[in-house]
Amino acid sequence: MKHLCDSKAWKHIHEKYPTFAIEPRNVHLGFAANGVNPFKLTWSNRFTWPMMLLNYNLPPWLTTNKFFIMFALLILGKESMTGEKFDVHLRPLIDELQKLWARVPPYVVQKPLGYRFFTLKGILFWTIHDFSGYGIITGVVH
Repeated sequence: MKHLCDSKAWKHIHEKYPTFAIEPRNVHLGFAANGVNPFKLTWSNRFTWPMMLLNYNLPPWLTTNKFFIMFALLILGKESMTGEKFDVHLRPLIDELQKLWARVPPYVVQKPLGYRFFTLKGILFWTIHDFSGYGIITGVVH
């Protein structure tokens, strides 16, 4: 497998939603959540959780390039990452992703007049996180 479009999951999504697969400009997104300790201070109790969206429509070498990563949220502090508080932080992102799935009307400048509008959809393809992030995102750890 050289790219995620070669995976079984990609093919499954395209078989399940054929109208999504027809438009090549539709976006396949990945959600990355990882707790990091800023400045690599092991003694510090300061903790941040950057939440990022990755665009898998790009070539593999550009997917994780810093210019193409979409920074979605920044959650500060360990105490804000408990199971009951985590949903509050994620709610705006989930609302935006649901709007993207329902269709967004973008405007293409390069096309001639009359062909500048198309319907863009996006799907959250999968999530990427470390083990502690997995527990918090799935609600196993409180």
